[in-house]
Amino acid sequence: MRKRALVLTLVLALVLGLTAEAAPLRAPRLYENLTFSGTTATCSASVRADNATDTISMTVKLWQGVTCLKTWTASGTGSASLSKTATVTKGKTYKLTVNATINGVAQPQQSVTRTCP
Repeated sequence: MRKRALVLTLVLALVLGLTAEAAPLRAPRLYENLTFSGTTATCSASVRADNATDTISMTVKLWQGVTCLKTWTASGTGSASLSKTATVTKGKTYKLTVNATINGVAQPQQSVTRTCP
């Protein structure tokens, strides 16, 4: 009787453990990158939803201080990305911001700040 109870307990633990791992939670991911080559800034951003059928819209902005130098938009289903360039000045500090919505729900803003060498 004890053996049977122990085997049943082990089987149950195994099944419950597999069920918990069968459907991992995936969170939306936002990526941003700002690089420089001379006086050219490359501004890259991507958004990946947690579902391949989710509707994505994003706005990417390049800032110098409080001045918005460039604005780009992209959209897609399941994911969206863009890579654009802008002319910048050496020695100045720039900020790239990414605002995205997934199925109309705003995601936390992502940003990166770098100085053009």
